[in-house]
Amino acid sequence: MKCRNCNKKTATIKGRQKLYCDTDCKDKYWAELKKKHYKPKKCTICGKIFTPRSFRHVYCSLNCKRELERTKSLRTPPLKFCEYCNKEFQPYNSLDKYCSSDCRINNKKSKRTKNWSEEKCKNIMGNKNPSFRTGNYVRGKKRTMVGERAYHRIRNEIRKKKMKEWGYLFCDNCGTNKTYQWEMHHIVYRSEKPKHKELHNPLNLIDLCMKCHNWFHIKKDRRNKLVKERGLVKLFK
Repeated sequence: MKCRNCNKKTATIKGRQKLYCDTDCKDKYWAELKKKHYKPKKCTICGKIFTPRSFRHVYCSLNCKRELERTKSLRTPPLKFCEYCNKEFQPYNSLDKYCSSDCRINNKKSKRTKNWSEEKCKNIMGNKNPSFRTGNYVRGKKRTMVGERAYHRIRNEIRKKKMKEWGYLFCDNCGTNKTYQWEMHHIVYRSEKPKHKELHNPLNLIDLCMKCHNWFHIKKDRRNKLVKERGLVKLFK
């Protein structure tokens, strides 16, 4: 077989014949091909004419490449307007939004005052707060009061009936028996009817897995079928 560059006979190595006689011939052959495919260019940094290896190459050597990267890093970002005071400033990075630390702190304070204004706080204080405790739960030695004791008693009774009839616990919604934790769910929430007599009625309770319990708490509309089937409208009016 002949060399692609100089047309001389090439040697064989391990039963395979070489395409080139030397590495010099190989480099010359590929250099001529690059000249055909890629036209010579001017280096953007030193102005030297060179044949690029691909259409993306803009520099002739590694030194020029490093200088180009250094000039990019030294470029200053364009001017911006501060989001708080609308003052024009020179940012240190492209991610800067405020002209100073004072504007950044004042912007956070303004958001807090909007979220915690006097009118909003009045609507959340006391009985209007959704997490308001109504005497069923008290922090201290006697945590389980009358309401909590009734809830635990009825919950245990429901689970005992399941164990007698089926021999295992399962979710009333999806039917799975493989879960890390069983959770008893109030169809009508405690926060809606805290002092109602029928709050811990077995009709208002469902034994669920963790996924189904979270699914019910995302939207209240998902309980509408259970409310109609169990007749909870008459109980809670």
